[in-house]
Amino acid sequence: MLGSAAWQALDGNCRALYVELARRYRGPNSNNGKIPYSVREAAKALNVGRSTAQRCLQGLVAHGFIRVSKRSGFSMKGRVSTEWLLTEFPDDTQATLMTASKDFMRWTPNNSFHSPMSDTNSPMSGP
Repeated sequence: MLGSAAWQALDGNCRALYVELARRYRGPNSNNGKIPYSVREAAKALNVGRSTAQRCLQGLVAHGFIRVSKRSGFSMKGRVSTEWLLTEFPDDTQATLMTASKDFMRWTPNNSFHSPMSDTNSPMSGP
């Protein structure tokens, strides 16, 4: 996982947030897919603002490291956090045994200016 292109593309805050989320995972057949973690908790753990924490969660989703398994929000009754699934490990909410999806291994940069696979014409390219 650490050698994947997706991990290398993450910034330090996103990497730190993944570690914080992974700390809540209790091992096989336990709570993957039911890991509660809110933006406020992420902001406090990383010592950043809520908007930065939200961008980090979105970045982890976009790069394939985590998925939302149960969404939450202010419109829901009770104080319930969004529940997350780490794609590195199998989904514990499914009754059947499944393998981990490891979505991050299929991630590729999407025409990023800094990507060597980009279709954009860089000023350094020749005719």
